[in-house]
Amino acid sequence: MDLKTYVFPRLTGADVVFSTLNTDPILLAEAKERGFYCKKTPYNRLFSSLFFSGGKLNLKKDLPPEFRSAALPYFKALAASFGPSHEDKEAVCAMLLSELVDL
Repeated sequence: MDLKTYVFPRLTGADVVFSTLNTDPILLAEAKERGFYCKKTPYNRLFSSLFFSGGKLNLKKDLPPEFRSAALPYFKALAASFGPSHEDKEAVCAMLLSELVDL
């Protein structure tokens, strides 16, 4: 699956702040296939660090603008959501980080 062609839901600022977003089964299946579920990849560690301590993202310079403007709010909303289990949230967020940031 090419995440750059995935159609993320369009989220407002309020959607991100007051998120009740659940994990998309398609994205979760892809994250599991890519090895981000219950693993300790650099991106899982980055997610944990961001989740528990905060921080800044070093976004890749060559991201397509449409992908960046759709995936980044989705990442933020999912990371802040109380809906999914932490393991599901971490897997999908780690996968998104692998596409969005330079370590």
